[in-house]
Amino acid sequence: MDEKVQILLNSNANVNSVNVDTLINFELNNKPEQILEYDLENALSATEIFDAEREAFEIYRIYGRLEYLSLLNGLKLNYKTLGDFFLQQTTNSKNIFNSFKFYLVRPASSGYTQLSGGSSTILYARKFEVIATPDNFQIYNAGYTNNVYGDQVYTFNFNEDFDVTPYADQFNFPLTELFLYAQYIPKTNGFGEQETMSGTTWDISGNTSKISITPTPLNIGDKVYGDLIEYSKLDFLQIPSTQQPSEQIYYISTPYHDSANTLNYLQWRYNPFISFQLRYFYSVLNNANSGSTSYAQQSTIPYYATPIGNGNFVWRDILPQGLLDPSTDLGVDYPFVNRKRYLFSPIILDISPNLYDPYTFQVFTQIKYGPPTIMNTNPISNINNIGKPCQ
Repeated sequence: MDEKVQILLNSNANVNSVNVDTLINFELNNKPEQILEYDLENALSATEIFDAEREAFEIYRIYGRLEYLSLLNGLKLNYKTLGDFFLQQTTNSKNIFNSFKFYLVRPASSGYTQLSGGSSTILYARKFEVIATPDNFQIYNAGYTNNVYGDQVYTFNFNEDFDVTPYADQFNFPLTELFLYAQYIPKTNGFGEQETMSGTTWDISGNTSKISITPTPLNIGDKVYGDLIEYSKLDFLQIPSTQQPSEQIYYISTPYHDSANTLNYLQWRYNPFISFQLRYFYSVLNNANSGSTSYAQQSTIPYYATPIGNGNFVWRDILPQGLLDPSTDLGVDYPFVNRKRYLFSPIILDISPNLYDPYTFQVFTQIKYGPPTIMNTNPISNINNIGKPCQ
């Protein structure tokens, strides 16, 4: 660049002027270099852009695998005797398609029932709000797939996406779970006798009792009586009740006639709410004061933080997708494509005999399936926990 070149002005140019090269040649070197994603000199990180985009969009497409385990699965529609419950049929029988209506529900933003509790922890009976109806739910036979009992396995899919950004519960917690609500459809037996249903409710002390329920079609926005939780405002925490049974249990009574033509009822039980875990909160509790002079501290307070007085707020951060909380080892990492998080959930819907019912217990203790077998150990796992995070 230190080379000096004299440029002849056009006004002085003539046919005798000397040609002057006014171009300066630069040497271009092609030397390949590896671009590292986290190189400080690199202004573009595909990983960071992907993570930022995934955190910005809270839209879920929900699908999965479903197994229906019950003696009611395959029971002939016109059953009459006890023996009919143990003769599985493939035609003109109860199955998952004619025995249930499936809804997608979320914790409602109002309508919880406050029960007893101390100053720090209070019991609430939650309600759930319908956000998708059976019109949005599709279920199919999984091709060439049976479970270990030889029963058909199913696949399901919601035919619309769910943006959970605007949803919050009664305590202004952002949504971390959705629930599949499996509503059983009572039918009549071969004598024209109607099946009946009841559900769980809690009194002011959190003790359980049963109430009669009549399943009816639901619309978006309708509410369903749910489960029992403990809420701690100061700890920004909601957990299933540890003081009383917290799950909502539905009971189905199926009428039949014994050998003397006496009318009897077998009772069955199941949990109608099946969780889809969207995300988790960090285990660490945060707090800040809105009157602090530190802007950095004030800017950390999220929109969902709970005020506890004198300008103080408490909250827990939402765990980013793809990360595990080091204290609990909990987290989710759903595929993210086209601005949607694809949540696949393996589900087992089991309706089991209610052995807490004296008559049902008596009937099943008298049934012999084969040679006596002695179990040396009691099972410690729950079939409903298959596919869920280990605790």
